[in-house]
Amino acid sequence: MRNINVILRCAATKDLLSVVDGQPLARGTRSFVAALLRMTFSSVALLVTATVTTAAQSPATKQTTLTGVYSAEQASRGEQVYAGMCKSCHTTASHTGVAFQKSWDGHALSELYGYISTKMPKNEPGSLAPEEYADVLAYLLKLNQMPVGPIELPPDTTVLGTIRIETHVAAARKRGDR
Repeated sequence: MRNINVILRCAATKDLLSVVDGQPLARGTRSFVAALLRMTFSSVALLVTATVTTAAQSPATKQTTLTGVYSAEQASRGEQVYAGMCKSCHTTASHTGVAFQKSWDGHALSELYGYISTKMPKNEPGSLAPEEYADVLAYLLKLNQMPVGPIELPPDTTVLGTIRIETHVAAARKRGDR
């Protein structure tokens, strides 16, 4: 708002607001036109701010891992990577069930992706291709009985940040099942 006022004051001093159709405006009219422009610019600025804020607060999709966010082919590739790079240090049991739920339920999928892509494999962290980490992530979802979907998880933390990890146990608890 302060910048708009400065611009309008500058415009007024350059007589940009003092002439309409070649006729000089009375001083009161110039003030009225300047105020009207200020209100118009303020309304536009408020509208733009509200639009940007709303877009930032509501993610493009409200997906969870129970909505089928990876493909069967991707999970199969992830299983192969897991067998070759992860299995020597990790059993599948350490990434499933209660252990998985306690560590990751409610978190954004991007957090799990970020963890495995920067910390694993332990002897060479970050050494896999981003797609391979996404494939392993799909395999972990499969191990936790998350449903398969039609598309693959991308190795993109922005997209993965819009997907919340939700386990079957947590979903059942929300419904009141035991």
